[in-house]
Amino acid sequence: MALLVVAAMTTGCKPKDSVLVSSQDLWFNLEASSQTIEVTANCEWTVTQNDDADWYTITPMDGKKDGIITVTVEAYPEGDYRGSSFVITSPGGHIRRTVFVSQNKLDFDGIKNKVFGVTELEHWNTDYFGQIIEDSYRHYTFNPYDTTTGYQMFFKDDGTGLQRDRHGDHEVWYAFIYEYDPINSNLHIEFETADEAAPESYDAQVLCASDSLYRIFHEYKTNFWERADHRKIGTINPGDLDKLTRGVTIRKKDEGIYHTH
Repeated sequence: MALLVVAAMTTGCKPKDSVLVSSQDLWFNLEASSQTIEVTANCEWTVTQNDDADWYTITPMDGKKDGIITVTVEAYPEGDYRGSSFVITSPGGHIRRTVFVSQNKLDFDGIKNKVFGVTELEHWNTDYFGQIIEDSYRHYTFNPYDTTTGYQMFFKDDGTGLQRDRHGDHEVWYAFIYEYDPINSNLHIEFETADEAAPESYDAQVLCASDSLYRIFHEYKTNFWERADHRKIGTINPGDLDKLTRGVTIRKKDEGIYHTH
C-alpha cells in the first residue's frame, strides 16, 4: 500500500490547470479610458487578440498565476459601434477564457419608436465558476431586413413594446412592458402571461445603444446566456401601431397572441 501511495505521489497528482477571470465582457464609452480584469490562476497564461484591431491595447500579454490585465481603448469620435475580443489561454490551450470588448455611445432613449431587427445572436453556457464554456459557444448572423427570419423589437416611449416573431407562414406579436435603469445600464422586460404568478421576464445588460444599433446580454436560462445585436430597420406608423396595440392581449403560455397572415 505504501508503495502505491509513493507511486501516485510521483506520477500523476499534479493539480489541473485553472484560469478564472473577473469579467468576460467589457463595455467602454467614447472617451479614451482603461478597465482592469483580475486573473486567478494556478498556472501560466497568455493573451491572444482574435483580430488586428488597433484601437485597444492589453497589458500584460502573459502572466504567472494571479495577475491583473489592463485594457485601454482610444477615443472613438465616430461613436457608432466597434467590437473585438481576446482570449486568455492556459499552457497547451486546455483552458480558454474569451473576453469581449465593445465601445460606443450609450443612449437607450435613441432606440424608442423605431423597429430593430436582430443581426447577431450568441449563446453559451457557463460553468460552476460563472465562466464561459468555450465548446458551448454558438454564433448566428441574420439579415435584419429579412422579416421571414429572426425577430424584431419595437420600444414605445411609454414603457411598453412589441416583439414580432415569424413562425412558418404567419407572424406573431408579443406585448411587453419594460423599464430601463440608466445608472446600471439594466433593461427589464416583462411579457404578459395568462398566469400572473409567473410572468415571463428577464433583466438584460445594455452594452451599447444608439439610434441605429443596440446590444444586450442576459441569462436566458440558468447558466445559459444570450447576447444579441439589433439594427434599426425602420419605424411603425401611428395608424399601424394603434391597430397592433389593440390586437394584442394577454399571452397564453408559449402561444402567440396576435396573428396576421
